[in-house]
Amino acid sequence: MTKAETEKRIENVIHAFSGHISFYAEHMQTHETLIHDSDHVMETASVIKLPIMAATFQYLVDEHKSLADPLTLQVEDVVDGSGILQYLSPGLSLSLKDVMTLMIIVSDNTATNMILRYVGIPHVNRFIQSLGLSQTRLLKRIDFTIPGPIGLATAKELGTILTQLYHRTLVNKDASEIMWDILCRQQYNTIMTRHLPYEWITEDGNNPPRVQIGSKSGSLEGIRNDVGIVVTPWGDYVLAILSERSRDLRFHIDNEALVVLPRISRFIFDYFTQTQSF
Repeated sequence: MTKAETEKRIENVIHAFSGHISFYAEHMQTHETLIHDSDHVMETASVIKLPIMAATFQYLVDEHKSLADPLTLQVEDVVDGSGILQYLSPGLSLSLKDVMTLMIIVSDNTATNMILRYVGIPHVNRFIQSLGLSQTRLLKRIDFTIPGPIGLATAKELGTILTQLYHRTLVNKDASEIMWDILCRQQYNTIMTRHLPYEWITEDGNNPPRVQIGSKSGSLEGIRNDVGIVVTPWGDYVLAILSERSRDLRFHIDNEALVVLPRISRFIFDYFTQTQSF
């Protein structure tokens, strides 16, 4: 299928969506892109946890800290929404790496607040600015009693972060390797991976999947986002796909965005891998 045909299929899906969709996809070997309104500033929801994680690694470098440093769960960290730490007892101590892993793979909101108490919101935004990103920023800790978005970003700038991670230049090589490993343990796989070939993205015994995906999603009422890296035998690509203002406000597997966005992800996958023999 040609690029024009792929773009037409995607446009037809986007046109039928009740809200707004933005995405940025770039093939890491050819640098070919597929984009739609990728410079439009969107609410991040929990996708902002990706730059929070990277900023935390930079903080460890700057302050000569360790991933093994303990963080203690405090009452003021606790917030509802996704995650499990909200159900555990204040005073619990976990390593920084464990808290960061929970922040990413189950999108733990309380873990995120623990991280932000440790590194500080100003540090996160300084780090984001140091990457040359002008539209991406963290606006607040996770607290649903405070109105307004958690963070803002464009699909293209999130793609920039992912590209640096792919090339292992996000903070440094060692940090990038650990971040990639954490992202690959993602437990929420309802957008980028939902319509990809099951037999390719699933481990077969002791054999790794043919297609490996590291990702971070985000959900709020009317908002569904997913960003990540797709590594295949036929070439690799980054994808940041964001949606907002959907009229379907349900937190349900068949929410409008959770039906539409996976279709776009599959179109992109098919285009970037179609020239190879399967």
